[in-house]
Order: sequence, then C-alpha cells, then structure tokens
Amino acid sequence: MSVNSGKRLIGRFLRIILDTIAALIGYRYPTQRRYLPPIDNRILLESATDIAAQIKSRKITSEEVVRAYIDRCRSVQPHINAIIQDNYDEALKEAKQVDRRVREAAVGQSFESQPFLGVPFSCKDSIAIKDFLWTSGLYTRKGITADADSHVIALMRKSGAIFIALTNIPELGMWWDSYNKLYGRTYNPYDKSRISGGSSGGEAALISAAGSVFGVGADIGGSIRMPCFFCGIFGHKTTPGVVSTDGMYPDASPKRQTLLSIGPMCRYACDLKPMLRVMAGDNAAKLELDKAVDLNKLKFYYMESDGNSFHTPIQPEIRDAIHKVIGHFTKKGSFSKKVYFKQFKYGLEMWLTAMKDPSAPKTARHLANLNGEINPLVEFFKSLIGLSNHTVCALTLCVSELIAKGVNKSRFEEMRQNLIRELHSLLGKDGILIFPAHPEEAVKHNSTLLKVWNVSYTQLFNTLNVAITSVPLGLSRSGLPIGLQIISSPLNDRLTIAVAEELERAFGGWVSPTDITC
Repeated sequence: MSVNSGKRLIGRFLRIILDTIAALIGYRYPTQRRYLPPIDNRILLESATDIAAQIKSRKITSEEVVRAYIDRCRSVQPHINAIIQDNYDEALKEAKQVDRRVREAAVGQSFESQPFLGVPFSCKDSIAIKDFLWTSGLYTRKGITADADSHVIALMRKSGAIFIALTNIPELGMWWDSYNKLYGRTYNPYDKSRISGGSSGGEAALISAAGSVFGVGADIGGSIRMPCFFCGIFGHKTTPGVVSTDGMYPDASPKRQTLLSIGPMCRYACDLKPMLRVMAGDNAAKLELDKAVDLNKLKFYYMESDGNSFHTPIQPEIRDAIHKVIGHFTKKGSFSKKVYFKQFKYGLEMWLTAMKDPSAPKTARHLANLNGEINPLVEFFKSLIGLSNHTVCALTLCVSELIAKGVNKSRFEEMRQNLIRELHSLLGKDGILIFPAHPEEAVKHNSTLLKVWNVSYTQLFNTLNVAITSVPLGLSRSGLPIGLQIISSPLNDRLTIAVAEELERAFGGWVSPTDITC
C-alpha cells in the first residue's frame, strides 16, 4: 500500500468516526419540519423587482408591502430567531413618504434612478447601519451601534429600498452556524433541528421564510453561499473589490480584502443583477451587467467533489443535481466537460495561508473587542460550566490560528497562485465551473465542529479571485434544500447570474418551507 493510499484510508476512517458522533448528537434535536406559519399574502411571493414596478405604477403601495413584511417578520421571528433588531416604525414612515412621492409625481416620471423604490430589505449584523446595533454577534460589543451607514447600505437607501430588519450572525461572523451568546441561535426554516448556516445565517433564514424579499450579505469563506445553500435561496459572491466593504466589523486587513466580498441574497434570481448593480455603485460598469449572455456559447465544466477523503462524501442527491444541470445545458447545445483539479483537496490549507496576516489582530483580541485579549484556555473551561460569554466555536478559531502557524505557507501559497492561473485559464471569458456548495444538506445543531473541514468547499474559492452564484435546486428526500455553486472568472459575474436565472426557470428555484394559503 502506498503512503497516499494509507493517508486516504486513515482520512476516511476518521471521517466515519466523526460523522457517526455527529449523527449521535443529532438525535438530541428531533426533526421538526413545516413548523412555520403559512404564507398568506401574495405580496410575499413577488420579486423585489416586480414589487418596485408595481409601487411605481401605483398598483400597490409601499405601505402595503412594508406592512406585509412586518407582519411576516413578526409571525416567523418566534420560530426562527433571525432578527436581532427591527426598524418597523421608521420603515412604515419611509413607506408612506414613498407613496406620497409616487402620488404627487408628474405624469411619466419613471423613478428610474431608484430601482427598488419602496421595497423593504434586511441586512446582517456585521455591516454598519446608522443608529443600529453593530455587534457582529460579539458579547463584548453588546449595545454598540453604528455612527454611520456603510457604503453599501447608503447605496441601497439611495436605490429607494427601505431597511426593515437586522439579522443574526455567529460570533465575529466567522463560523458556519449562526449562534452567539448575545442573541442565541437562528433556526433553519425547513427543519428547526438544523442550522441555517453562517455567517449570513439570519439573513438566509429570514429571506427563505418570506420575512424579507432580499438582503445584504458578506462572504470571506462561504458566508453568503453556505447559508443560501442550507436555506434554499440565491446568493452571489461578487468579484472581490467591486462592492465596497467599508463599514464591516471586524474590518478586513488589506491582505484579507482580496478574500472578502459583499453581495446580494434573495429568493428570486431576477433580483440578483439589479441588486448587484446598486451595490457596486461606480464600479458597476466593470461588470458589464447589461451585456447580453448567450448561454449556448458558454462552456460548462464540472467537478463532483474536492477529492479529500477526510471530508464528508458528497450526498448522492447533490451529485445528481450536478448531472441534472450539466444535462440541461448539454441538451441546449452547450459544451460540457468533467474536470479535475487535484489542488482542490487542499482548500482549507490554501484559505488558512491566504488569511494569515501578521498585521491583523488575533481572534483573541477581536473577542475582547480589541481591548486586550481573552485567554482561550480559560474561556474553554468557563464554557464547560456555562460561564463564558464566548461560543466554543469562536474559541476554536483562536486554536485554528495556532494550527495555521504550522501550515507550510510557501507551499500552499505557491499552490494557490498556480491554481488561480490554471482555473482562470480554463474559464476564460466564457467558462462556467459547476461545483457543490457543500457535500451534504444542512447539518444538525451542535455538530458543526465535527464537520468543520467541509467548509473548504466554499473557502477554497475565496482564495481564487472568482465570481460565484449560489443556486438552489430543489429539496432532498429529507425535505432540505440542495444546490450548487456556479463559478466564473473575475468580473464575469453576469455569466453566473445568467446561469442562475436559467436554472430557476428550468428547475423552479426557491421552494417554500411552509404552506402557501393565498
């Protein structure tokens, strides 16, 4: 037996043990599906783009829309715990002002400069919104509010959108389960025993539960894509540098800025492009979003897994979804080819290497809100008796920094740079890579530590300077969302969004987690 074969066997054996322990933990959380109140208002089933058009044409009022979403938020919040602060009263005032403007507008006035006039939106806690909580799920930032809007929020307001709710994230926004000691846990709308994902988990859960039509997310390791996958909605990891990340906490160091993207999250694919156009501001021209995309001329490449034997095996339904998508485009005449990048199995190592920045504060300092630093070992012991203000997952991040010190930085940085060249060369200006967003559907609560290596399915691509759209592709036999990542070379965001729009037409997109009675 070769050394590599031995490593693979050991990896599989360890994975079986950890997955078994995770399954046993899962028995503590009985399955609870279709637990949300039914959707009983047709407004909640309209895209943001359609809602704005109807407001401008006076078919509906902004006040009707905002009231519908406030009612829905109040209805689902006790069940999913996605909202940490609301803006209901002020949102209604803004909606009434919008309606007055529309009524008093001159004949033919289009409000073209405000594509989302009167439409409510939500945002995750780590992005600054003036006078609202800005805690990033951190107990040591309890009660801290933002002095000003972040750049992206200012652009959303300028587009006419009305802020309605601030949503939950994990501590520091650096985990894949939205749980913290300030606001508690956010639950998956499809099954209360499952995670909603992170770090934009509150955002994804609220949008999927029809408590918000669209929202603002951020992604440095999968924080848009994983929650969108787990909650069955659309999300877009923008080409880095296009959307301003000003006003985020913790703010990313210049080196880490290359891994970080702010992007749209929504139930309907048609909202991705106009929302991205707004969020990109003056940089929107770089994306050529209005340039037509001929899907038949795109080249589709795909991989079924990252090839790492230590990661959970790909769920068969996710593999089937890949072939369903490839089959769809092949029937339409598009080129398709299965590819293999052996470097993908080292996604976590490449991400840790790319994140390593001596100039950035350590996690232990961030957990103390930059006022000294916590002692992770002491906090671990305190957590055993319920006295720590920090989650075990956040404390684990402190340990991961120590592990990262042992990573061969030069080896994995060279690997990353070579992979960037290879992948960009393959994709060119007309290539799409189809890849799983995660190897399995949403996991049970308190099992994420045992499966943390699986997040490399998204982390990998933050290191490769690409654009990615997360696309839902129906439900598994367990009634949980499955989906895929649609990947293109940088600044070709319009390609992945066009593919997402086509896949929504072909396969239905978002599936309601509850009954629809309207």
